[in-house]
Amino acid sequence: MKPLNLLLALLLLPRLLWADTVPFVSSGDAEIDAVRKEINVQPTDESNYAKRLLLMKLWAVALQQQGVYLGAEYEQVDLELRRVSKWNPVFQGLEGQVYTAADIKKIGEIAGRGYQILEELQRQFSENPESVGYAHQQGEERLTFTDAPTDLPWADYRGDAQRTGFSGADGPVKGKLAWRAPVSIRWTSSPAFDGDTLYLVSPGMRNMLWKMDVNTGNVHEVFKHTPKLQGDQLYSAPAMASQPEIVGDHIFLRQMGSRGNRGATKYIVKYNRYSGKEVDRFLVGHVDYRMGSAPLAVNENFLVYPYAMHDIEGRPPLCEPFNRVICRNPKTGKKLWDFNIGPFFSDPVLDNNRIFVGNATGQFYCLKADQWYRPASEERIAWEFQADGELNQNPLVTDKVVYFSSNTGWLYAVDRQTGKLNWKSKLERATGHFSKLFSAPVLTADGKSVAISSAQKHLYILDAMSGTLLAKTTLEDGSYAGIGVDGNDLVTVDFSGKAYGFEWTGKKLITKWKKQVGEHEVFSQVKIKNGKAIYTDGHLMAYALDVRNGKKLWEHSIINAFKKDGQYIGTDQIAGGAYYESKPTANNGKIYIGSPARFVQAVDAQSGKILWRFEITGAISGAPVINDGKIYIGQEGGDDRFYCLNAETGQQLWTQSIGWVWGSANVANQRVFVPGVDGYVNCLSADNGAILWRYRTERSTCTEPLILGNDVYFGGWDHYMYKFDKATGKLKWKFQLGGGSDSGAPIAGDGKLFLPVGGGTFRALNPETKKVEWTPSLQGKMYNVTPGYHDGKVYLSCLNGQGIGGIPINNQIFCADAKTGEIEWTFDGGGGLTGPVIGNNNRLYFASTASPYFYCVKPKGNGDGTTDILWKVKMENKVEESVPCLYERKAYVLNSAGYLVAIE
Repeated sequence: MKPLNLLLALLLLPRLLWADTVPFVSSGDAEIDAVRKEINVQPTDESNYAKRLLLMKLWAVALQQQGVYLGAEYEQVDLELRRVSKWNPVFQGLEGQVYTAADIKKIGEIAGRGYQILEELQRQFSENPESVGYAHQQGEERLTFTDAPTDLPWADYRGDAQRTGFSGADGPVKGKLAWRAPVSIRWTSSPAFDGDTLYLVSPGMRNMLWKMDVNTGNVHEVFKHTPKLQGDQLYSAPAMASQPEIVGDHIFLRQMGSRGNRGATKYIVKYNRYSGKEVDRFLVGHVDYRMGSAPLAVNENFLVYPYAMHDIEGRPPLCEPFNRVICRNPKTGKKLWDFNIGPFFSDPVLDNNRIFVGNATGQFYCLKADQWYRPASEERIAWEFQADGELNQNPLVTDKVVYFSSNTGWLYAVDRQTGKLNWKSKLERATGHFSKLFSAPVLTADGKSVAISSAQKHLYILDAMSGTLLAKTTLEDGSYAGIGVDGNDLVTVDFSGKAYGFEWTGKKLITKWKKQVGEHEVFSQVKIKNGKAIYTDGHLMAYALDVRNGKKLWEHSIINAFKKDGQYIGTDQIAGGAYYESKPTANNGKIYIGSPARFVQAVDAQSGKILWRFEITGAISGAPVINDGKIYIGQEGGDDRFYCLNAETGQQLWTQSIGWVWGSANVANQRVFVPGVDGYVNCLSADNGAILWRYRTERSTCTEPLILGNDVYFGGWDHYMYKFDKATGKLKWKFQLGGGSDSGAPIAGDGKLFLPVGGGTFRALNPETKKVEWTPSLQGKMYNVTPGYHDGKVYLSCLNGQGIGGIPINNQIFCADAKTGEIEWTFDGGGGLTGPVIGNNNRLYFASTASPYFYCVKPKGNGDGTTDILWKVKMENKVEESVPCLYERKAYVLNSAGYLVAIE
C-alpha cells in the first residue's frame, strides 16, 4: 500500500469502527443517507466538500423541523465552519468565496464531526424523540385572564407605536391550536411534458427540476445543483423560478434570489434534458426573489425574458418592476437586442419571430424578434394596441388572433398580423381588489370558443370569432389558474384549492365534479395529459387529478421532502431568502396578514375564514398596519405603490409611488412613516398619501420606524440610526450602529431606545444624549431581531450560529433588567428571527426559527437564571420573521409551512 493511501486509511479507521457500532437510521432522504455512508469510506476533498456541507446543513434543518435540539457540540461545529466560510462575500466584492487546499482540508474535518453528531441525534430521535428535544423547566398553567377588554386592537407591528410587544391584551392560556389559515407563495411555474415524461421546477437549494412519470408520479431523475459554500448559503443560493422551457435536447431555467448583480443569482442555465448536466449559462441579470417568478421564453432561434435592475444592496439601492424585454441567441447567449416597454407584470409570449406582451399602462405590443434595429427604435414594434386598464395577465396567441384581458374587466381579440381590434367583451365590473383580474385565456378543443376564469369567482365561455358570451358559471372562490382543456373537458382550480371539472358541449357548460384538493392558491396553468389534470400550487405541491371524476391520482412536493405522520418534512429548503415574513395585526374581529403571494388577507379571528383579499404587485413582508379604520401596506418586488385600504372591506382608498417597502409602516398624528428599500425614509399624509417629507440615506432602509414623542427613528443598512422631527422631517441626530439595522427594529421603554443590530451588538441608548447606557454581557450572539419590553424588563431574542444562513443552529430568549442590562433568565430554543410579545395576564409568548414550537413562559423568571415553560404547541414548521399578535385571548403567527395559525 502506498504511504498516502495508508495514511488515509488510518485517518478513516476510527470513523469506520464508529459507523459499524451504530445502527443506521434513515434521515428520510436517500441522497443524505448515501453521503452519510460515503463519508466514512471516502475523504472529503475539493470534488465533494460543497455537496457534503450542503447536505449536512439540510439534514440538520430537517431534524430541527421535527423538534430536535442540535446541541452545543453541533453549535461548536458551526462556529468552526464560520471561521472558514464567511457570511455574504458580496460585502467584500466577491460573487462567492474561494477556498484554499488548507481550507478544504479543515472543512473536511468539520464535516466529519458534524455528520457524527447528526448520526447520534438521528439515532436517539428514532428511539426517544423527547431525549433530543429542548429541556425546559415545567411550570403550572393556571388558566388565568385579567379584566382587560378582549377586543383590544393589535394595530401595529408588535402591538404599539413603540414596538414593545405589549398592547394590554391578554394572551392564550390553553396551549391548543384553534385554527390555521393557508398563506401561499407566488408559484407560477407550470408542468411541462415530453411524451409521458413530466418536468416540474423546484426552487430548492439542492433540487432544480423533477423528471417524472406523468401517469404514476414516480420520479425518474432529479436535476440538482450545489450552490457555493458560504455562511449565508440560503440567501446566496439561486432558486429556479421559471417555466421549464424544452428546446431540442435542452431545457432552459432561470434563477431568482438575493444579493443583486454582485451575487451569484443572475443566470439563465441551459441543461441537457437527458443527463441533467449543465451545458451553458448566460449572464442575464438578477431577479429579486420577492418577484415570485423569473420568466423566460425560448425557441430554436430566440431566448426572450423580462428584465429590470434589482440591486437592493447597491449604493444607492436600485429596484423597479420589469420594464425591458431582452432577446438573446439561445445557442450562444449573445444579446441580440434590448427594448423598454414600460413596467409590466405579464410574461412575454414568444411565437416564431414575434413577441407578444402587455404592460401596466394598457399598451399591448407585438415586437419583432428577428431583425436588428438601432437601440430604442420604434421599428422594433410590429404593432401596438391601446387597451383600457392594466394588462397584467399573459395573452393567448393563435395563428390569426391574439386574446388578452385587462384589469378593468375587458377581454380583447386582436388580429395577430396587424393588431386591429376584432372584438372586445366586458366580462367583469372590477372591484379593484386584484392586480390580475383574469386567468390567461385558452381555446376549447374545437378552437371555436375561448375560456377564461376570474378572481371575482366566475368562469366564462365566449365565441372565439365574435366575443359573444356563450356560458358563465360561478365558482366558490376566485380563480386565475390557467384552465386545462382536454376534448370537451375543462379543469380549473380556485383560490381555496378546490378543483372543478366541466364539460363544454359547444352550447352548454356542465359541472361534472368539484373536489377540495389542496388549501392554497393556484397561480400556475392546469395542464392535461393522458386524462390527468396536473398543476402546482402556492404550497409548492403538485397534484394529478383524473379528468373524469376529479379523483386525486398522486401528489408530490416540489421541495424535496418526506411525509411523516401526515406532515411533509423538508430535506431541501426554498432558496433565496425568507418568504413568510409578514406580521399579523388585528382589530374589529379580523386578523390581517400579508403574503409572498402578493395578497393582503383579512380573516375571521374566531374561525380563520378568509373574509377578503387585496392583491398588489409584489411580496408583502411588513405588517398591515391599522389606524382609524384604514390599513397601510407596502410591497417588494412589484411596482412603486404604497397602499391605503379600507380595513373593513379591503377597498383601495389611495396609493402613493414611493418604491419598494420591506418593513412595516408606523402611524401617528395623521402621518404615515414608511421605510424604503431604495434608501428613502418617507412621511405621507394618512388622508391622501401626499408626500409630506422624505430623506435619502445611503443604503436600503428596511427596519420598521419607531415613534416616540415628537420624533420618529429610522435605521438602515448604512449602519446609522436616524432621529427626525416627525412633523417637519428635520434631522436631529444620527447614531453609528457599527452594523446594519435590518430585521431587528428599535423599541422604546423605560426612557431608553433598545437597539438590536444585524450582528453581535445590542444597546440601550439614551434618546436625547445618544449615550449608550448598557450592553448585555453576552458573547457570540446575533441580535438581528426586535426585542420586547414591559414592566421594567427587556426581552432579547438572538440567533446562535449561522446554520444554513437564515436558519440558525439554536436561538435564545433573554430577560434583562431595563435599567442595568443584567440578565435575569435564559430560555433555549425560542426566538431567532422572530421576537417575543407579552400578555397582560403575566405571560410571555414567542415562536422559534430553530424549532416548530410556539412557547408560553413566565416573564418574571424564577430568580435563579431560569424561567418556567407553561406550555408549548407544535406547528408544522418554524417561524421566520413573523411576530405573534395577541387578540381576543389568542395568539396568531405566520409559520414557514405556509399557515397563519391561531393558538388559544
